[in-house]
Amino acid sequence: MSVALPSPVRRADTSHLWHPWSPIRADAPRLVLTSGEGCRVTDDTGRTYLDLRAGTLNAILGYGERRVVDAISRQAGQLMTWDLAEVTTEPAALLAERIAAVCPPPLSRTLFCNSGSEGIEAALKIARMFHWNRSDQERTVVASWADGYHGATTAGIAATGAAFRRDGAGPLPDGYLHLATPRCTGCATGAGGHECRIPGAGEWEAQIAAIGAHRVAAIVVEPVLSVGGVIVPPDGTLAELRALCDRHGILLIADEVATGIGRTGHMLGFQHDLAADASPDIVVTSKGLAGGYAPLAAVTVHEGVYEAFAGDPYLGGLRHGHTTGGHATACAAALAVLDIVEGEGLPARAAAVGSVVQSYLSKDLVGCPVVRQVRGRGLLIGVETASIEAAQDVATLAQQAGVLVRSFGPVLTIAPPLVIDEEDALAGARTVADALHAVAGGAR
Repeated sequence: MSVALPSPVRRADTSHLWHPWSPIRADAPRLVLTSGEGCRVTDDTGRTYLDLRAGTLNAILGYGERRVVDAISRQAGQLMTWDLAEVTTEPAALLAERIAAVCPPPLSRTLFCNSGSEGIEAALKIARMFHWNRSDQERTVVASWADGYHGATTAGIAATGAAFRRDGAGPLPDGYLHLATPRCTGCATGAGGHECRIPGAGEWEAQIAAIGAHRVAAIVVEPVLSVGGVIVPPDGTLAELRALCDRHGILLIADEVATGIGRTGHMLGFQHDLAADASPDIVVTSKGLAGGYAPLAAVTVHEGVYEAFAGDPYLGGLRHGHTTGGHATACAAALAVLDIVEGEGLPARAAAVGSVVQSYLSKDLVGCPVVRQVRGRGLLIGVETASIEAAQDVATLAQQAGVLVRSFGPVLTIAPPLVIDEEDALAGARTVADALHAVAGGAR
């Protein structure tokens, strides 16, 4: 019997492509995706899958969105890019203005980078240099929640507490403090009879006081911890952090790489905290900003942070940047993405559809022995399972049934494109729930 030879793409993949965040296993078959339309992608066998992960949470408009593709084509044919250190381009300037309109004042100045990791790296550097420019050289420590994730570059890894991301990458730089994550571990593990208590400002202030608040430059947090398990801090948490930072002269950085541009039901995740004084000093957006159509990140600061760099003794400005930061074609893509997100009310749609999906899962999975908790905000929903293996098994079964869902650690993340309709979202959620019940060995 003849055996079909692998395609040229599969041969090249097996022999030459190094996949990030992935075990090196020759026997691990991978999907070869060849096209996408709307909320679905198609592989090289012609099979189509419903995408409940938006690529990696970045494909917020789905695939084949002609308005974005046309914007990219026009700009690439006109002027693909230029180094923003020396000139400006129309898309970069207009996008910076647009982001300022999205953010509450006084957040008004944007530096562009190429990825979320680069954006966080730049934000932490800006925070430290802000204090340095004000002759406060002792402020070098960056604090973050222990279960947060802030990227794969050196500063991002150092700001991340998980051993999985840190071990073997050292020596990592000093000057990082990991604060207690605002979650109840008893609820997440299904422990019975415990008293639910979530760490808050009191614990964080004590941790900061222990090393000296005068040494802390910034606190960086995600409004919803994404990779860390879709952990939703209690309402008012960011307002508490804002007050803590104000008491001690610390900058507050919102890592909106995963949560920004409508994902959680608002344009920015921190806007769920309705306190007027909860706004951060620096906001980093990326994934959804260009909808997955181009690499782009934005670091947006308030005017006071920006003005402090006039005091830099070497340049009188920011000594940081990348050749393709603010790439004109990527900025043109982002302008088209924002037109669609705002024009079609996608944040409100994410809130409404996400509420329906989360409600369905919470009811359907009651009593399922492999499910610890369902939680989320908008179209960023996590199902915490009993083990890493259980989550992986569920993701595999869902894929076999034609639905792609993200599995990391024991948590399944449901984060489809924001354009998904309620019917598709619920159909995908039912497939995931069926897979969970199957892994649990229970009948529906």
